Order: sequence, then C-alpha cells, then structure tokens
Amino acid sequence: MIKKRCLLLIAALFVAISVAFATEPQVVVFNGKKYVAHTIVSGDTLYSLSKAYGVTEDDIIKAAMEISGERLTASQLKIGEKLFIPKKDEDKKKTKRSKSAYRTHIVERGQTLYSIAKSYKISVAILEEDNPTVDAAALAPGTELNIRRSEMGYATTEEIERVERERGATIEVGEGYHKVNPGETVYSLSRRYGITEEEFLQLNNLISSADLKAGMVVSVAKSAEDAESTKSGDRIERTERAEVVATDTTTNDRRSFGEWIEDLFTADEEADSVELKPVDVEFLTLGRHNTLNVALMLPFHIRDKANSNYVDFYKGVLLAMEDLKAEGYSIDLSVYDTEHSAQKIKELVDYEDGLLDSHLIIGPVYEDELRYVLDLAEDNNIPVVSPLADIEGIKSPVLFQMQSEESFKYDKFSDVLDGSRELVMIYASSNDTAFAEEIKAEAKQAPMRELNFVFNRESYFYNRNADGSNGAFVDIKEYMRTQSAKAYVIVADRDTDIDRILTTLSSTRASIVDRGFNVGNYMIIGNRKWSRLANIERQSFFRNNVAFLVPYHAKRSDRAIRIFDGRYIAAYNTLPSMYSYRGYDAAMIFCRKMYEGIGRDIENELFMPLTTPYRFSYIDGVYVNTEWTLEQYTDHFHIEIR
Repeated sequence: MIKKRCLLLIAALFVAISVAFATEPQVVVFNGKKYVAHTIVSGDTLYSLSKAYGVTEDDIIKAAMEISGERLTASQLKIGEKLFIPKKDEDKKKTKRSKSAYRTHIVERGQTLYSIAKSYKISVAILEEDNPTVDAAALAPGTELNIRRSEMGYATTEEIERVERERGATIEVGEGYHKVNPGETVYSLSRRYGITEEEFLQLNNLISSADLKAGMVVSVAKSAEDAESTKSGDRIERTERAEVVATDTTTNDRRSFGEWIEDLFTADEEADSVELKPVDVEFLTLGRHNTLNVALMLPFHIRDKANSNYVDFYKGVLLAMEDLKAEGYSIDLSVYDTEHSAQKIKELVDYEDGLLDSHLIIGPVYEDELRYVLDLAEDNNIPVVSPLADIEGIKSPVLFQMQSEESFKYDKFSDVLDGSRELVMIYASSNDTAFAEEIKAEAKQAPMRELNFVFNRESYFYNRNADGSNGAFVDIKEYMRTQSAKAYVIVADRDTDIDRILTTLSSTRASIVDRGFNVGNYMIIGNRKWSRLANIERQSFFRNNVAFLVPYHAKRSDRAIRIFDGRYIAAYNTLPSMYSYRGYDAAMIFCRKMYEGIGRDIENELFMPLTTPYRFSYIDGVYVNTEWTLEQYTDHFHIEIR
C-alpha cells in the first residue's frame, strides 16, 4: 500500500496544483502535466488501469514517482486511496520514433512475449504498443520485435509475471513445444522427449533447472541438423568457433573447428592420429602513452538480487586501477552487469559498441556464458580473462583461466604421494568419496590402508572391509607408534566427525610422547572444503601438521595483504574478501601485460600481484593457471607456504 508519508506529501502538493473540477473524472494539473485522480476500487490492478486509461503501467509508476517521490508497486494499491494517472491527450498525434530508439530482438524457439519482457525488464504493454502486428499468443521463431531502448530496465520481473497471471496467458502449443505443468522438471521433460538435460537447457536458453517455471512454453525437439549431429550417441555440440588447422593424413584439408572435432569423435581408431594444433593470435600491444580500454563483465545482480561477491571483485579492480594510474598507465574501465544470464550477455555483445572497442575483457565469470564473448574476441584478437571458473568444455586461444587448473592440483604433493609414505584413508558414516577418489588416483604407487571411524562416547577405529563395513578393531595408539611415515586422509565430510578424528589423532600423539615413546612421522592431507565447516577446531590443524592445497592464498599477516587490507578498509569501510583479492590480481596482471605484450612468452612468467602466484600454460586450447598453493600447518603454530 502507499505509505502514509507519501499521502501527506501528495496532500501538501495540492497547494501548488490547480484542480479542474470536471464532472467525471477529476483532472488535476501538476507542473504543467494533466493527471486523472482515480479512486482505487476492489479489483484494480496496474494492468487494468493502464488499459482503462489508455496509458502504460510504466506511465502510472512514473507519475507516482513525479508526484510523491517514491516508486509505486502493485502491492501498494489500496482500496479508497487516490492514484494520479497521466491523462492521455487524444488530440496529440503520436510522435514517430527514429529507428535508433529501438533494439531489434529476433524471437527464438520457446520464447514468449513475457519471457522477452523479463529479459529486457520492459513492460508487456510497451512491447505490445511498439509491435502492434504481433500476436502474443502465436509468437513465431524468427519474428522481429522492436524493443524501446528508453524503457528497458524499468519493469521488474514481479510486475511482468503478475501481468502474465492476470491475463491468464495461454499459447497454442504446436509440435515440438510443450507447456510446462506444475511439478514438471528438466529431468522429467528431457526423459519424456528423449533428449539430454543439457540439450533441453540449451534449446531453451536456460542457465539451470531452477529457471524452468510452470506455464512456460519450451522447445522439446531439436532441429533436423542438431538431431543428425547427435545421432548414434554423438557426444559433442555444434559450435561456430574460429578456424583451426587440423592435420588429415589423407586430404590435408582445412576445416572448421566444429567439423574437425566432429570427425575426431567418429573416426574410431584413426582418431588417435589427429592432433589439435594451437591457434596463434596476435594480441594488441599498446604503447606506454596509449589508453587501454577494459571491459569488466560481472553478475552484479542475479535474479534481481544484488551479489556482494562481485561487488567485492569490482572494488578490488578499482584499487588496481589506482595503482596502475600511479604507475603512469591510462585506462578506461567500462563495467557491465551480466546478471548471470547468457541472453543478457548476448545482448551486450550485439548492442554495446563499447565491448567492440575493448582491448581487454575481464569476465564473464561462468563458463556457459563465455561463448558469445569469445566469438567477438576471436574475431578481434581481444584477450578474455575468466577470473573464477575452472574451464572444462570451451577452448579458445584468446581465453585465459585464472582459477588453478584441477589437473595440476596435486603436483605439490608429489613427494607425499610417491610411495614414500603409507597412505591411511579414514572414513566415517558420511564421506566425501570424490575427494577419496582424487587422492587414490594420484597415489597409485603408495601403500594404502583404509580405516572406519566410529564415535560412541569415545573414538574407535576399525579396518574397512571392501564393502565399507567394519572389520577388525584397530588400536590407534599402537598403530601411531609404528615408525613408518604416514599421511592420513580424512574422507569423512561432517564437521563433527572431522573434528573428532583430528582431536583423537592429536591427543593420542600427545599421550604417546608424554609417556616417553616416539611417534612415527605423520601429516594429514586436508580437504579445502573444511574451511566452510563451522565446527572444526582450527588449533587441531597445527597439532596434526595438516596440509591444504588451495587455489588462492591470502594470509592477513603477510605484508602485501596487510597493506592491501588497510587501503581497502579506508576506501570501503569493510574487510576485503577473496573476491576482492582476485579482482585486484586480474586487473594488475592483464592490464600490465597489455602494455608489455601478451604472447606465448607469457608461459615463462610467474605473476604474484599480492601473495598468490599465477603461471599460465597453453593446454588443450586454453591458457590455464597451473599454480596451486600448499599451506602446511606445523606443530610450531606456523603456516608454511610453498
């Protein structure tokens, strides 16, 4: 409802409003504009009022803002209160807008007028006004829609969905489409129509299963070309990537990436003889006195909610900009809110000339949103920095992955997993089996023992049988006294179990030492997920020589971090997060390299803007960061880094 403060303000404004007492309706004039004073009755909605008075819902909302100073929403309509609606001047001819006042949207399969309105945050009424020949109930793929630029971004998703509900929007669903019923999921629909979940999401431009809503009309059939490409269990997606050279032993022909990779998966034994050759691109090297144009693409809002993590990332970038300016560099930073939406990114690429003028693009942060940006970047030799994602499926010679590459994760544990230590896997009732399999895959040469941990007022250990059940009881005191060097791997994933195992190991060790006996050298390979668990006593990390592999290290006692933290707190009155540090690193590394020259020689450089190292290697078609940081907690209550 309209707040009392708004009503009092409206009442006070009436001193400056001349009232024309026409019989019906009552018209008022404010700042030279005419408004109809409408008394809200039961059943009134913004949509019904906009139709009754021949204006748009946004016109009503803007009028309320002009008169009361506060934004009006549908939930604020209260029976008996007055609402001032702009009076439509019947005599005034509509002003024809220039073509530049609109964006052109090509309707894709499964899109409705409402889904398009949501993506542009524009009211349905304005879409209908600007596209009078379009039938909302039969919106065909390929239809061109005018999207009024001046109205984009004003309508909320909630308002558009309310209009959809009020109209009881229905669409005649044809062959190849399906209207989603309550309770239906991506999984159930993909199974029903014989496609994979990934294909279903791609067909309908959905980011995840959570984007599927009851009432949506979705595409459930692939095009004939797509169906042919995936016949017989073909595992690849069609793509339109930059041309690459592939060696064919019979024709030595030049094929597109999509054609070459398709042949690769269908060539049976011959596939092993085909090699993907890296594509060299020539990035721009700026002169010292030129201005670098940087585009920063982050999801500041996700489903209309602000995302503080990426605000932190942006703040880190801004501090980097200060330092780069102090070093004498001239940089123009353009910031884009991607909203964690592939459709939004596609629109930015299609319509934002600033992206085309960029020399460097940082973001987007999600792999599935990179493809639109990479098409632009490859055509124009623009380096694209993926600051947080571990890239799995996309390959591009212009792409740089800052996140530590998973395949290099255990390199710094090579002296632990090489067979020189006995590996002891400790399970409980709930376990992180993926973590266990990672370790086993890396430690095939190491002698291994598996134990089960059980807590029943006290801690007990048992040999673990092949089926996971308890075997013979193990006296942990006697076991720890054996002199062989050991590395314990706690597979349990509940914080209470992890804490009890750590406490039991450290207290047992202390008890043995206090009685004058020796304890075999041991350490614990920690799971970095422990940092997100609340009930683990951090002191036990030191007592057990726990070692973690982390993609980012920022110890607040380090001088570089301490200086950065002080500047950050002074600027933003809050402590930085890991996102803040990564934002700073991304800008410092790649903005400097744009002036020095980004070439294949980047593989020989070690970068460390703060305390985390980065080293990039061109692997399988992407520049990836191969550096991980090993944090070793010692019983001297010190953390060693290597």
